Amino acid sequence: MRDTFAPLADARVRPLLVGHLLGRLTPGMMVLAIVLAVREAGYDYATAGLVAGGHQLGVALGSPLQGRVADAVGHRRVLVPDGAVYLAGAVGLAIALGAGLAGPVLAALALGVGLASPPMTACTRAALGATYGPGRDRERAFVLTVVNVELGFIAGPLLTGLLAAAAGGAAAVVGAGAAVAVGTLVYASAPRDGATAAQGRLRAALRPRGLVEVLGAPGLIAVVAAYMAVAATFGAFDLFAAAVAEGFGRPSLAGTYIALIAVASLIGGLFYGARVWAGTLRVRMRRLTAWFALALAPVPFVAGDPVLLGVALAVSGALIGPLNVCGFQLIDDLSPPSARAEAQSWIQASVYLGGAAGGALGGVVIDVAGPRPAMLVGVVSSLIAVVVLGRSRVLRRLEA
Repeated sequence: MRDTFAPLADARVRPLLVGHLLGRLTPGMMVLAIVLAVREAGYDYATAGLVAGGHQLGVALGSPLQGRVADAVGHRRVLVPDGAVYLAGAVGLAIALGAGLAGPVLAALALGVGLASPPMTACTRAALGATYGPGRDRERAFVLTVVNVELGFIAGPLLTGLLAAAAGGAAAVVGAGAAVAVGTLVYASAPRDGATAAQGRLRAALRPRGLVEVLGAPGLIAVVAAYMAVAATFGAFDLFAAAVAEGFGRPSLAGTYIALIAVASLIGGLFYGARVWAGTLRVRMRRLTAWFALALAPVPFVAGDPVLLGVALAVSGALIGPLNVCGFQLIDDLSPPSARAEAQSWIQASVYLGGAAGGALGGVVIDVAGPRPAMLVGVVSSLIAVVVLGRSRVLRRLEA
């Protein structure tokens, strides 16, 4: 297990990983903060899903372009300005919520905030892939990025709950914006080397025809589609957790459930990274996704019992970390060397787009039929990912 943390001793990547850790608080905070702030302002769950989905859609639309530009001009020249704009947008959204603007207007504002979201995770994994190359060192470094993600989803929701309880949901929205702005500054303090430096020219990066060019890399679009399907589960779950916690009369319990999944995922990721596993990355990712769908199946049936629900969520959460360790390495292997951040950002885009769709659908399902059926969205979408990974001829041909 000690070897898993070896990358933290490497001065080249330590600031990247620490900055990434701080930046990952924001995804763990923002959706829940928006939901709590919207509900606090008196809107229904459909509006909460619409506004949260607007933010996720903005991140999904902006991430590939942000990653493409980061590859071209260097990570620092994109991340630091993005962090400042994102924080300003979060403040503006909080003010708009206090003013009681219409739901569609709030969703449009949230979309604008999401467009400015710094591609922290994509840049970090791109830099780590360029620094280490395929092998155990890269896998250990990617395990730490998964740990950062899960620490963000552990501390983020808890911090959101504390901020919302102390100062209101709007304050939690601002706090989420501040976290990623600070993270970009820490990331920018890393030693300057080729892993984060410019790989091309800005003019070429902004060519309209080139914005989806990287998806032509063999096998990449199949992994992106699989991640989008899995992410719909997460979007539906955010609304499910908030609705179930409200039904228990303890709204802050939503953050606890999200954090529980993150703890389980973190432990699962560390366990996975501590040993070498048989099978190709595609086969392992497909197998883990199938187990994830199976573990989710009991969740709707135990939603009335807080303890049983927690157990079911912990079991399913333990599979997320290993799934991501496989998936992120697979993306790095499929990425063109000059477009690593862009390729990783497409995974981020697919996660947010899938989350936006799952959240919007989950909100409508909850308003119509209650929270339990909302998690069936996650089961079905995860099974779709299993089919995509299993039937992709390109991925099967590449691993052969």
